[in-house]
Amino acid sequence: MIPSRFTLVCVALFPITLAGCGSNDESSDDPSPTATLSVPTRYPARTDLMVVKPLSTAPTRWYTAGFPPLRSLRLFPNTPDQDIALELKNQPGKPILDPTAYEPEVWMPSQADQVTRLLDAHFGTPASPTVRIPAWDDVVTTAIVRLDPEKGLGANLKAARTALGKWPWDDWRADWNTANSVNAELKLDDATLARGSLVYRRWCMQCHGPSGAGDPAHAIEGGPMPRDYRLGVFKFITAFPPSDLKKKGLGASGKPRRDDLKRTVRNGLDGSIMPAFSSLTEQELEDVVSYVIHLSIRGETEFATLAKGVSPGDEDPIFVGGELDWLFMQNELFVLINWGIAAKNPIPIAPENTPTEADRRKSAVRGYKLYHSTAFGCSSCHGDYGRQRQLKWDKWATIAQPRNLTLGVYRGGRKGEDLYARLYGGIEASGMNPFHPQLAGSTPGQPDKLWDLVHFLQALPDPNQRRRMQELDREVKFE
Repeated sequence: MIPSRFTLVCVALFPITLAGCGSNDESSDDPSPTATLSVPTRYPARTDLMVVKPLSTAPTRWYTAGFPPLRSLRLFPNTPDQDIALELKNQPGKPILDPTAYEPEVWMPSQADQVTRLLDAHFGTPASPTVRIPAWDDVVTTAIVRLDPEKGLGANLKAARTALGKWPWDDWRADWNTANSVNAELKLDDATLARGSLVYRRWCMQCHGPSGAGDPAHAIEGGPMPRDYRLGVFKFITAFPPSDLKKKGLGASGKPRRDDLKRTVRNGLDGSIMPAFSSLTEQELEDVVSYVIHLSIRGETEFATLAKGVSPGDEDPIFVGGELDWLFMQNELFVLINWGIAAKNPIPIAPENTPTEADRRKSAVRGYKLYHSTAFGCSSCHGDYGRQRQLKWDKWATIAQPRNLTLGVYRGGRKGEDLYARLYGGIEASGMNPFHPQLAGSTPGQPDKLWDLVHFLQALPDPNQRRRMQELDREVKFE
């Protein structure tokens, strides 16, 4: 089989082109009558600061409206939140990268421009969005071919043949096939994305921005920052990939299922500035969800490529030319694969099994005791049931406060199934631990501990329910 594979590598040497790239002509934007809303000709290149590792310590206060922490760090010392900027500046381990911090022989403007051209070629423009997975021949040649102009043709062919013989052909072919399948399953065809882009520009772009960064100035002034899709992580999800899967790229954790995004768009997020879009038709909802997924896949591919390119590890090459092309292509495939993993691994919601109000009240009392137990330790983050301020950094380096549980307002939904999913899988992006391990060893037929906690959380905001719990068990106390 080697000769046939080697043939396509030989062909690729005459000449080597940017694998997978199409035209960058901005005139290709959709001129049709449906493109009636203002639309940028290109997605903006990412130049903002990037959180690439978990932040340690904890923020000491809320940030000033209009000055989210990363913006204050970028503006330092010209920010009203110099103390917060210094907290980030002094984080150990350099968890924050600047993609515009150029370093000779490592990361330069030409490499940043190469990433932008790759993004344009693979993901299109806001008016003509796409998710373009490169052809298999392009994958192989991009992975293998490294033309050294100081060597002759024979030496370059020999090097390519040697590299091809060592390349894990079957593994990458499987990944490529999976990425193509996921692309179809997620409804990322050009027609759907074009329709979704129009819905997004009409209803979503004013807060989430053209690239999904979630940072338009007026949205920041309005309250907590809208979700930044570009990290590929969302908070309120019902996916929980197996922990023993081999991690590809940034991994599948934090990825939503389509139904999660549909629920958020349709119902909004209680207690936030994200409204409900109940008037969207089912087709519009499906289309805009596909477009949000497109923005997230594009953004995560960009994030992962910049993070490695700006700060390569000791074993990494300098990412320039073909090495940068291959890094980008790997990241695109990995991101798609991880979305597919999330889609196929929903959180298993156990039956509620509390047929009467008395059963439910007994369950809530058990949940109260679990809440205060060392096994669950809920009060360590939700001090005084969440009324105590305990600020934390989330994955976007914004500031989060564990939910005040006495209010009964939950952004991910207040139905029992919603709360069960939050407890089972946690909220990785904001540091809430998953509690599914506490179900290990449960005896069949015994009460489900997570449902007990759910019933306690649902009873907690209601003074009458709290009183009835205390009447049932004198150990229940609410100071």
